[in-house]
Amino acid sequence: MATQTRVNGFGAYTTGALRSVAQLKAFIITVKDTSSAVDLQSLDDGADELVEAVVREVQPLMYYAVTGSTGVIHVIVDGHAVDATTLQARVRRVVAGVGGLSTYGTEASNVSTVAEGTTFVVA
Repeated sequence: MATQTRVNGFGAYTTGALRSVAQLKAFIITVKDTSSAVDLQSLDDGADELVEAVVREVQPLMYYAVTGSTGVIHVIVDGHAVDATTLQARVRRVVAGVGGLSTYGTEASNVSTVAEGTTFVVA
């Protein structure tokens, strides 16, 4: 009997790597002004505040805004046509627009960051 060597599928089950079976991507957004992280705790409890504006722009399937002064929002999005670079440009535009020139800088001077996630933890 001839044996066949399996060539597809092995890499999808290795440990230590984030995998998606539905074109999902995870990102870590850090909302900043022109130099440092913005404390989102006071910007999440009213209409049209900063957390709402960022979440509406990103349109995540799931998100978690971290408490404290970190400015961090974890998101899971449809990753079909999005990457960290384009998402970062969109976030900077929204943050600058919500805060106005005196609060969060302009789109060009805002330093908010977006990084693609490589792991996740559920608690």
